[in-house]
Amino acid sequence: MGSAGEVNWKLADHPKLPKDKIVAVVVLDGWGEANPDPYNCIHVADTPTMDSLRKGAPEKWRVIKAHGNAVGLPTEDDMGNSEVGHNALGAGRIFAQGAKLVDLDLASGKIYEGEGFNYIKECFETGTLHLIGLLSDGGVHSRLDQLQLLLKGAAQHGAKRICVHILTDGRDVLDGTSVGFVETLEKELAELRAKGVYAQIASGGGCMYVTMDRYENDWDVVKRGWYAHVLGEAPYKFKSAVEAVKKLREDLKADDQYLPPFVIVDENGNPVGPINDGDAVVTFNFRADRMVMLAKALEYEDFDKFDRVRFPQIHYAGMLQYDGELKLPSHYLVSPPEIDRTSGEYLVHNGIRTFACSETVKFGHVTFFWNGNRSGDIQATVVGCKFTDDAVKVILDAIEQVGGIYVVTADHGNAEDMVKRDKSGKPLLDKNGNIQVLTSHTLQPVPIAIGGPGLAPGVRYRKDLPNAGLANVAATVMNLHGFEAPSDYEPTLVEVVDN
Repeated sequence: MGSAGEVNWKLADHPKLPKDKIVAVVVLDGWGEANPDPYNCIHVADTPTMDSLRKGAPEKWRVIKAHGNAVGLPTEDDMGNSEVGHNALGAGRIFAQGAKLVDLDLASGKIYEGEGFNYIKECFETGTLHLIGLLSDGGVHSRLDQLQLLLKGAAQHGAKRICVHILTDGRDVLDGTSVGFVETLEKELAELRAKGVYAQIASGGGCMYVTMDRYENDWDVVKRGWYAHVLGEAPYKFKSAVEAVKKLREDLKADDQYLPPFVIVDENGNPVGPINDGDAVVTFNFRADRMVMLAKALEYEDFDKFDRVRFPQIHYAGMLQYDGELKLPSHYLVSPPEIDRTSGEYLVHNGIRTFACSETVKFGHVTFFWNGNRSGDIQATVVGCKFTDDAVKVILDAIEQVGGIYVVTADHGNAEDMVKRDKSGKPLLDKNGNIQVLTSHTLQPVPIAIGGPGLAPGVRYRKDLPNAGLANVAATVMNLHGFEAPSDYEPTLVEVVDN
């Protein structure tokens, strides 16, 4: 590491592996390993390329963990996701991630001592605190228990008026669970009202139709959220959020994630919680990608993506900072993980040029997260797996032509299990006898395969790392480039044995 505060970027040469090989690292999105059955779309699909890689087990194909503690999440029940997966892949070490960072700061009370909370607290005396985010216990973008703690803590630290603007899930949790989440939140708010706090749900909508777009794919999604949350305008008005969710699901046959925007109104038909000058706003999602667009609308005075009608002068903070390069938002409640000395930085400092590419809606994963269609449609997923397999073949063919090395892995599970199951593992059926489709990520491990004409003889997977995870990939890639990894990186997956 060199002297204090100084990084020694020089990597030691690997004693047995050569340099100057082209190495292709292919990261599939949502490609886990699970037992074959009709709802394992990877198993059902025609995937000859990935099947051929599996035949390299155990020396050149294995599985690694992509969820829970292996990617810095609080428990083994926490599903992996693209953000934490790519962070682990690039960092080579396990850093406490979004949910875990928030858990630690809420438990210690540190969240209420920081600059971000003090900034929004300036509005508590005369303004309303607005909390906007995904109402879910899925643990991918947000968690209900964190919202509950934040509500209590904000009230204890002086918030007199609190409005919650909810986005229903149905992607990372079972469709239909939104009603229960809203009922739980309403109970929490009722307890605050009993203590003299004005506490209401003010607006809402489904996360895929209202507010939570990403990578500037569809600004109309954010616009619908702006009109509901900020202006108090929406096509549907209700006296309570429970009524709203139940009625919209029943009348429109809409899934949780696609509920239209709605506002809660008082007995005179007026919205109970529009965002006005002098108010404070917190977006309580800890995951960044689906909050950045709203953050821009809330923070940028020269915003031009849609007509905001009015731009209230507020104090806005994110749960975390969602974009480190844009410094967005400029205020946040929990400091981000300090990920330093990434594998990409080391390789560049040692003369390795890097080219990263992805499909448009995933560019953040190979850039922002690194330094890779969840509709629930099983047949569409099967087709997607086939196309993915075809794309992998194109890359492997190119590696063959240049005499290079490939590493094929994934960031988390998803397509390998597309059905909701009971505790025994049997598929769950709805009241009509149809299977209940699962759209969320999974807890399954992901594959990792190595090969190519440039792979030195004798390279194989070690047998002493049964619990390895995504963070072990960085050291592995460094080895394949002909370097030893830094000593504090998670250990490499490979060894070289003499023939």
